[in-house]
Formats: sequence, structure tokens, C-alpha cells
Amino acid sequence: MIARSKRPGFLDDGLELVHRTGFAGAGIAAIAAAARAPKGSFYNHFRSKEEFGVAILDRYFEAVQATLVDLLERAEGAPAERLHAYFAFLRDLGTDRGYARGCLVGNLSAEAAPVSAALREALAVRLAEWTAALARTIAAGQSAGEIRRDVPAEILARLLLDAWQGALLRAKVERAPDSLDVFLDVLLPSLLEGSSA
Repeated sequence: MIARSKRPGFLDDGLELVHRTGFAGAGIAAIAAAARAPKGSFYNHFRSKEEFGVAILDRYFEAVQATLVDLLERAEGAPAERLHAYFAFLRDLGTDRGYARGCLVGNLSAEAAPVSAALREALAVRLAEWTAALARTIAAGQSAGEIRRDVPAEILARLLLDAWQGALLRAKVERAPDSLDVFLDVLLPSLLEGSSA
């Protein structure tokens, strides 16, 4: 009988644990327990906790990319409408957990990036990919004349993503969507619908 790899369990269950408790709060023994695997088997799949962190970031970002494609690139509607629908979808993801978790990308950026070069580099790549996807949609709206053209698309995308991550941190603290609603109702329109010079 061939033993099944525990790596998918480490990634899926370990990601869930880290998202719930934080990267520092999830020790290797707890990660192994969450994956229903012996502690020693962790090192059969990852050389270090840092390597594990990069792997769960990659796993998490697969879902981020799928949502970007579905709601920004494949969806119908004007670019500004698609951007609003995308961020509204992200806001609603937090409802069932009382906005306690935030975004793993933002959480790892705040918690692990200052102490791990490997995670910092992986996060920089993922943030650049996320920004680029938003910028493509913004640029399409600028070309159509529906999104302001006085600020480059990439800068608007960075502003939106940075503001969204900040709003998520506040929502985590307050356990409420108020900051996310302000982002959607006030900040997003003001950034997209300003001067079209």
C-alpha cells in the first residue's frame, strides 16, 4: 500500500490554522496536529516553517487569482462596476467569521515580512500580481472614459489595494464591516470617479 502524501493536508489545514491564529501563533506541532500528521512528518515536506509560510501563501493566492479572473476579467459590466463587485465580494467573505481573520496576504505582510526575507519576497511578488490585475481593469475603464485618467492605472490600483488592506485590519479589530463599507461607498468612487483630465 502506497502512503498518501501529507503535504496537501499541511497546506490546507495549516493554512486554515495560520489564518485563524497567526503565523507566529501556529507552531509546527499545532500545524501537524491540524493536518492530522506526526510532527516529524512536517520536515518531510518543508525544510522550515518559513518555507511552509511561502507554500501556504501560494496556496491562498490561488483563490485570490481565481476570484480576480472571475470577477474582474470574465465578468460582464463596465470596469468600475466590476471593481465594485470584486471588493463587495471580498467584504462579504468576512461575514461568516465576524471579520476576525482579515486577508492572509495582509496578515503575513504585517506579521512575518519584517522577520522573514523569503516571505517578504514572496509577498512582494503576490502583491505585484494583485496590483497588476486591478490595474488592467482600471486601465480598461480609463480607455472607456469611465475612470479618471489623471492618475496612472497602476498607482490607482496600488492605492485601492493598500486602502483595502488597511480597511481589513480595522475590520479585524472592530469585528465589523464598517471600514469596508466606507471603502466601497466613499473611497472607491472617489478614487475612480475623480477628475478625468
